[in-house]
Amino acid sequence: MKKTIRVALEGNPNTGKTTFLNTLTGLNQHVGNWPGKTVEKVVGKIRLEGREIKIVDLPGIYSLTSYTAEERIARNYILDEKPDVVVNIIDAENLERNLYLTLQTLELTDKVVVVLNMVKRAKRRGMTVDCKKLSKRLGVPVVPFEANSKQGVDELLDIIFKVAEGRKRTKPLEIKFGPHMESNIKSIESKFRRTALNKGLNTRWLAIKLLEKDGNVKCLLGEHGESDVVLEADRIHSDEVHHDPAIEIVDRLYHISSSIVSDAVNKEEKSEDLSEKVDNFVTNKWVGLPLFFLVFILLFMATFSLSSPLMGAIDGYTASFGELSSDYLGLIGAPELVSSMVVDGVIAGVGGVLVFLPLIAIFFLLFAVLEDSGYLARAAFVIDRVMHTIGLEGRSFLCLLLGYGCNVPAIMSTRTLKERKNKMITILLNPFVPCEARLGIMAFTIAVFFTGLAAVSVAVSLFVLNLLVLIVSAFIFKKYLFKGEHTVFIMEMPPYRTPNLRTVLLTTWNRVKSFLYRAGTLIFVVSIVIWLLSTFPLGAKLENTYAGMLGKFLSPIGTTMGFDWKIMLSLVFGFGAKEVSISTLGVIYGFEGGLGLVSALQQAWTPLVAVTFIAVQMLYIPCLATVAVIKKETGSWRWTMFAVAYSLLLALLVGIAIFNVGTLLGF
Repeated sequence: MKKTIRVALEGNPNTGKTTFLNTLTGLNQHVGNWPGKTVEKVVGKIRLEGREIKIVDLPGIYSLTSYTAEERIARNYILDEKPDVVVNIIDAENLERNLYLTLQTLELTDKVVVVLNMVKRAKRRGMTVDCKKLSKRLGVPVVPFEANSKQGVDELLDIIFKVAEGRKRTKPLEIKFGPHMESNIKSIESKFRRTALNKGLNTRWLAIKLLEKDGNVKCLLGEHGESDVVLEADRIHSDEVHHDPAIEIVDRLYHISSSIVSDAVNKEEKSEDLSEKVDNFVTNKWVGLPLFFLVFILLFMATFSLSSPLMGAIDGYTASFGELSSDYLGLIGAPELVSSMVVDGVIAGVGGVLVFLPLIAIFFLLFAVLEDSGYLARAAFVIDRVMHTIGLEGRSFLCLLLGYGCNVPAIMSTRTLKERKNKMITILLNPFVPCEARLGIMAFTIAVFFTGLAAVSVAVSLFVLNLLVLIVSAFIFKKYLFKGEHTVFIMEMPPYRTPNLRTVLLTTWNRVKSFLYRAGTLIFVVSIVIWLLSTFPLGAKLENTYAGMLGKFLSPIGTTMGFDWKIMLSLVFGFGAKEVSISTLGVIYGFEGGLGLVSALQQAWTPLVAVTFIAVQMLYIPCLATVAVIKKETGSWRWTMFAVAYSLLLALLVGIAIFNVGTLLGF
């Protein structure tokens, strides 16, 4: 018996892979990235009868070609890591399309277990799958499974053990591509040298991939010195005038899939189901867009209304904890400098992150509900018409939308974008989406200087300005940095379903945990840095500390926008965390509480300076955590520095323009 069984979990998107993994492993999961990639990697573990099953969730894919990073990751993992079992999740409602990936998997390994999910939904649509016939045709075990109810778990685990340990033999379906194609395959195989065979290369599979013009396989064979094999494949392609081998291979696989479905599935004619009727309404070109905005307006209203009391409570607890810590440190005789660092640096800094945690958690919880219900796919389809005008797709909009909660997870979400061009443009645009902290600064500053209709007008104008920046920047990036035709937006519409509570909670937890790990640690470090700069040299006035010196050094730039050194210093500290900008202003002006700061700002600033300050805040790079995640998701310091420089330059130009035009107009 094996003590550890490695299982690769594969399947098309929306086949219930995530629910399946959550059902089996629960919280016993680790989320990260695949080595050298920004594609999410989830690994779950189960302990059973003294043994461990390690499940690696491969990216959702439609095939094992090498057109996308996700497909390469899945294929290379099966080829290189050689898992004990590949569990292939297939949707009983879309069997023919799902079997295309299954057939490709059977070409790679005989250690396959097929899991037939959503059987009940298929029955409601008049489709009954005969698992015994399906298993006989494929030559591997087929297990019906209902991820939401854990139905079939025991049988599935038993079969996984048996296949992994060789106690259940499989005989995968041998796929034949017809006399003409088989002749080409054999011709390529005949060119392989003995050295390649000794290294365990599957020559038939490699030959098929060469006929499909797979660039990765070409590189692999080149590394093994198999130039004759590659030349033979090139010769066949050049000689084929009336045949396209790649198309013939795809056609044959789908023909086999269709034949299997005809044999193993009984279908009853059903009228249009409720899901299709709802789709006709939700995706309607006149109704879809207003409904989309209504849904997300309600999402944000619910997020802010539900999180507000929790944020206030955490803020109060943080302040109380700071006071208690200060008193305790005083009682034990801790040096004043240590007390200041702990209270004003660590507790204040980390507390600044914890205050926004309820908002992030509630936003992601509601977002996960929409995602698991199937609505987000429709939202992306509807908004694609708008995004197409700036060269992006519907999924990009969803990634940008997340930025209103926090830019860090919003940029991380771009890993769901298949095309690199769309992903890079979306990452570079995301910092211009005002996060919750920047929206808070905007609301606070507008409230200080404007009331009534004037306040609404300023807020709307700033949002319009922000939208124009997004559109113009997207056009520039697409035209000059990432040239290429806009790809056709193809997205599978998953069935509507009642959100699975376990899946929603686990998805929310993983996103919140990721936010805390990525943002919280950086805020902790930045808070201490800010405290050090504001404290040393010891005994100096704030304007003579290192922080004050930095502000004065930057004041010539600020003058062009009507900013003094104090505002520039708040912008610098705001690079650590945007909410720090306001607290920095409170410290600099020497007041405590909102009323004191309000009076100080009203005396020191003009309304024009306030508007300029908000505009600059909304445009320059959000925070250090955002910079870190841009580096991680792009994998490039060059693009990270470009994002920082572009946003700083744009904020400076907009700030100069607003202040000077406003001055000329007499504001």
